[in-house]
Amino acid sequence: MMKNICLLLLVMLPITLLGQEMPKVASVNQSFDNITSVSVIGEFCKVDIKEGAKLVVTAELQAAKEMEGYAVMCSEEAGVLKVEVQKPASGWTSHSGFVNLVVPAGIKLDVQTTSGYISLEGLSGADVLAQSKSGKIQANNIKANLTLKTSSASVKAENITGQLNISTKGGAHVARNVEGAVSLYSSSGEMIIENINGALKTESTDGAQTIKEVKGDVYLKTKSGAMKLSNAEGKIGSLSVSGTLNLFDVTGVFNLVATKGSIIGSRVKLTESSSFNTTEGKIKMKFINPQEQFTFACQSEHAYIVAYGKSKKKKLKMGEGPIVITAISTTGAMNFNK
Repeated sequence: MMKNICLLLLVMLPITLLGQEMPKVASVNQSFDNITSVSVIGEFCKVDIKEGAKLVVTAELQAAKEMEGYAVMCSEEAGVLKVEVQKPASGWTSHSGFVNLVVPAGIKLDVQTTSGYISLEGLSGADVLAQSKSGKIQANNIKANLTLKTSSASVKAENITGQLNISTKGGAHVARNVEGAVSLYSSSGEMIIENINGALKTESTDGAQTIKEVKGDVYLKTKSGAMKLSNAEGKIGSLSVSGTLNLFDVTGVFNLVATKGSIIGSRVKLTESSSFNTTEGKIKMKFINPQEQFTFACQSEHAYIVAYGKSKKKKLKMGEGPIVITAISTTGAMNFNK
């Protein structure tokens, strides 16, 4: 009976501690004038930044133990405001906190955290940089050039007017509803990209890329990740080692290169002469252009080439149209509109 009571107490103790709110160890509530740039070092805190008429900083830190070294420091010099979360140099305890900023339009922002979540909402007028090692980043309704970087956390940017740059090592990307050029890099995180009105450039190692509704030049690069592009219009370029590229309802000029990866397209419309190159990957395209628009100049060292029912091994030349389709492979088969 005594053992059961002791076990119950041990189980209830951490639950009780978790249910208790940690004591406040530092706080700030200040307003500032004549600021042109803000730098935030948020450490473990969630950082939330929104636009408003006056610059106001509100912050609070909590810790399981009241140790020396916790502070939120605000310093101002030559129009630059620095907000820095500090923690004890030695020793460790559970802690949490938040840093909330309201900033007027046109203030340049540089935000950094280690594990703290970063939220950016409704900002406009000046460049925004947000970086975190393991904290998620979310940006919405931004009218400014925006750069977002994480090591392992996800990034989500929606309703952006301005240049958008996102870089992560292992986190997923979501970029949606952007008026401006977009550049995304990820080692292994998945990319989801939708409704881009501007040039798009992506690069990944093995993360999948799903892209749709792009009006602007597109360049996609991957080592082994699958790439899907649909409802796009512009100059389309790609480079893949072993990842497959799938195209659907895409219009433009194409320069597509792969080694082991295949290039597959459906409802593709060429506006000018285009090229398709693989080593081992197959090429399979279904065009919506009339056949009369095409001239085929295709060759493969070992594979068959099929175009509109005509089949040749190693080399195929046919058509007299103004749009020249140049396709080259080593062992990859080619099939056009079968």
